[in-house]
Amino acid sequence: MKRFFKRLLALALCGGMLLVSAPTAFAEESIDDLNDRYKQLQAEADALQAKVDNAKTERAKQEAIKEKTTQEIGIIRSQIAVLEQKITALEEEIARKEEEIDGLEESIDENYDLFKRRMRAMYMAENTSMLSLVLGADSFGDFLTTSEYLRRVAQHDQDILDDLKQTLEDVETAKAAVEADREELASTKSEVEAMKWQLDQKLSSTVAQIQSIDQMEKEFLADIAAKQKEMKETQDEIDRIYAAMEESGEFVGGTFMYPVPGYTYISSYYGWRFNGTDFHTGVDFTGSNVNGKKVVAANAGTVTFTKSTYIAGVGYGKYLILDHGGGYSTLYAHLSSINVSVGDEVRKGENIANVGSTGWSTGPHLHFEIRVNGKHTNPLPYLQG
Repeated sequence: MKRFFKRLLALALCGGMLLVSAPTAFAEESIDDLNDRYKQLQAEADALQAKVDNAKTERAKQEAIKEKTTQEIGIIRSQIAVLEQKITALEEEIARKEEEIDGLEESIDENYDLFKRRMRAMYMAENTSMLSLVLGADSFGDFLTTSEYLRRVAQHDQDILDDLKQTLEDVETAKAAVEADREELASTKSEVEAMKWQLDQKLSSTVAQIQSIDQMEKEFLADIAAKQKEMKETQDEIDRIYAAMEESGEFVGGTFMYPVPGYTYISSYYGWRFNGTDFHTGVDFTGSNVNGKKVVAANAGTVTFTKSTYIAGVGYGKYLILDHGGGYSTLYAHLSSINVSVGDEVRKGENIANVGSTGWSTGPHLHFEIRVNGKHTNPLPYLQG
């Protein structure tokens, strides 16, 4: 794995197309493409992981809100239960007061009837009462005693009526106070129930948010798993290509010749160019009337890769790769035509393609690369007439 990442770092620093000796399975993507894809997948996986971490943080916040809200609802429920008990007790107290009032009213009515009868009797006897008292008394003292008795009886009746009246007023006042307390408790209960309803809504919303976060987290994790699977497949392909390079056999030997016979002028050399903004991984051969000129194998080897489809203004255009064994590979790009197929064995100097201007090219030329063990290198020290 360390070797893989060292190679990956080297390729990331160097850029360009890696030449390999892999067989036909290496058909559409270069190892640089695979490395770029791997890094892209890693970045996407990291971004998804950041979303998962944010989701976990948000879920923890919502769980805290849920726990606090649940506790508040529990307190509210306890308050409602206490209020309901108080309301029930007050209703029972009001019922007792009403029974007491009914009893007092009945007693008042009875005493009032008795009082009326007594007053009627006294009224009937009003004209004779004083005469009866005088004539019936054995003495003046006896008269005074009887008069005082009658006065006390009348006063006693009045006192009873006054007490009953006051008691009735007191009970009515108590009943009104209890009723007011009941209304106040009922109002408080309504307010508390409204608070509970709001908390229930908050709890439901929080639970829904937690469920939504859980769903998003599952989707993120599924996406991460998919990215990791694709990353593994990409890494396996890279490892396979490297393995194929290491098993490509011995170098065919000899020297490398210029790939466009008669054209040795180089318009763009190996290395940094454009004020250090682009690293050129090969050399460009061009010259007068170079378009369509034949391109030859710089050394004997096997065709391991060809690409005839391309997007105008992008990449190498049409290009091919030769494996020369021993970790040596050459690449020929921006071709107008390719004259060999994957698996063909070619001789040094054999015609393999024609110069063109396909892909990202400002004019007809041949982009030529030499790679050693997967690393691009300056081709010039290897080239001899």
